Amino acid sequence: MGIFGKQDARPTPNLDETMFLAASDPRVVPDSDQRASLASKDRQLLARIRLSALRCRSRSRIELAQACAMVGTRRDIPPETVLDALIRTLGEALGRSPRFYRPTARALSFDESWLLRLIAALRDDDLTSATFLLHSRVPAQVRRSLVHLVARVASDSDALTRLAGATDDPASPKLERIAS
Repeated sequence: MGIFGKQDARPTPNLDETMFLAASDPRVVPDSDQRASLASKDRQLLARIRLSALRCRSRSRIELAQACAMVGTRRDIPPETVLDALIRTLGEALGRSPRFYRPTARALSFDESWLLRLIAALRDDDLTSATFLLHSRVPAQVRRSLVHLVARVASDSDALTRLAGATDDPASPKLERIAS
C-alpha cells in the first residue's frame, strides 16, 4: 500500500535492479560498505583524514606556501598537525573544496579515494602512480608544495594510524620528478 491507501503500481526492485539503477543513476547508491574494500591500515588512515577534515572545517584555510613553510623539514611537528595543514590547503591545490564524509560514513568520496591512493603511492614508493594521480588533478604551479605535504603525511602514516611510531627518517621518494 502506498501512502494514500492505494497500492503502488511498481514492485520493489530486487538487488539486480538496484545495481542497474545505481549504475545508471548516481543518486541511487546500493547499500554497501566501500570502506570494507580498504586495507585495515587505510581504513584507519581514512578515519584520521575524516576527523581532521571535521576539525579543520571551521578553521581558516591557509596557503600551500605557508603550510610548507610551517611544516618544513622539522620532525618535531606532530603528524596530526601535518595532516591538518594538508587538509586546510587541499582546496587550493584542487581548485575547489574537497568533499570529505563524516567518520561513520560507509561510502568514499572521490576526493577521499584519490587522497588515500596518493598517500599509499608515496608510502610504497610507487612513483608512476603518484605522478599520474598528482598530474590528473593538480595544476603544475602547486604540485611541488602539495607533494611535500602529502609525502610528510605518507611518511607519518604509521603514527597517524597508531600501528607503529613515526620514524626519524622520512620516506624520500624522488619528489622533483613527481611534481614536475
